[in-house]
Amino acid sequence: MNKQELVRELSQTLDISQKTVRHTLDALLEEVVQVLEEGENYTQTGFGTFRTEVSQERISYNPSLKRRMLLPKKRKVKFRPSAKLKGRINE
Repeated sequence: MNKQELVRELSQTLDISQKTVRHTLDALLEEVVQVLEEGENYTQTGFGTFRTEVSQERISYNPSLKRRMLLPKKRKVKFRPSAKLKGRINE
């Protein structure tokens, strides 16, 4: 499912316009991104938790260039599904 399909489904389920759903979804996602940018976790009960994690710099080998490279540290987004979500998926 992509964003447009989600907007269409929510619009039909909630009986509101697609424009309103799209605007609400965009606002929600922007808020989650802001929370993650601040280094905090976002938890949605019954769904899971999004968090950021810093990966340390490391040395990697690039086989096409046949040389080692230093990869800088960076922040990654991690998702941990809730037990409820895991249970529903594995039913």
